[in-house]
Amino acid sequence: TGITTFSGNVTTTAAGTNLDLTTATINIDASVVTNGGVVDLNATTLVDLATGQSITTTGDANAEAGGAIDIDVSGTGTVNLAGSLVTTGGAATTAGDGGAGGAVTIDTANGVIAVGAITTTGGADNGAGNTGGAAGAITLNTGNNVITLNGNLTAVGGAGDTQGGGGNVTVSDAASLGAGIAIDTGATAGTITFSSTLNGTQTLALTAGTGNIDFDSTVGNTAALGAVTIASAVNVTADNTFAAASLTQTAGTGTTTFSGNVTTTAAGTNLNLTTATIDIDASV
Repeated sequence: TGITTFSGNVTTTAAGTNLDLTTATINIDASVVTNGGVVDLNATTLVDLATGQSITTTGDANAEAGGAIDIDVSGTGTVNLAGSLVTTGGAATTAGDGGAGGAVTIDTANGVIAVGAITTTGGADNGAGNTGGAAGAITLNTGNNVITLNGNLTAVGGAGDTQGGGGNVTVSDAASLGAGIAIDTGATAGTITFSSTLNGTQTLALTAGTGNIDFDSTVGNTAALGAVTIASAVNVTADNTFAAASLTQTAGTGTTTFSGNVTTTAAGTNLNLTTATIDIDASV
């Protein structure tokens, strides 16, 4: 019912769920490392990770999966992660595929979420004809509140004769850019989804490889984004209005669709799209 605080580094070595906390408030003021183990944090008031600290799960055995990180806060409690979250699949030490990176899932019941950098990466393969490990998915969900992005989100598959699949990145509720942000799922599959509104005057760089990019609600409706760049994707879909300083897509293999009005404010070439098909169903 109180506060669980870690002021020194925490290291766990067992398999399975090896950091499992349930209490009112969790304050992590140092770094947490697990060797393939799951981190499961459950609070009713707050989960806080201090600036410069990290929670890291790494598959340290042959192609072992990196442990998932699961943070759940009930009631109207909040999540404030100034530090970083990192999951990495183990590299294959004998011939075979790399291990998968652990998924990162953060849920509140109508409490705000603020996150720093989140990175999930598959492990490298070993030997000809094998595949790098898949990255874990990154999912942020408040129920119906604001998610502030203060760090980059990366979900890239491991290196191999065939690169592992990227992980899906889903921001389920109203998103605010607290800094210039890059979201990268690598050269392989991994869809980036903004399920609700997206605002903030910062830059946004998106790389989805063979995945899609979905803007399911308004973009820049209350605060137009800065320069938005899309390095790769199959389909890019904006279902509502889109406002930014500029929008540049340098590569795509599918259809880029705008169903709502598009507004750009920067000088120069500020709508520059390169893809297979461009479908504009509103005004620019």
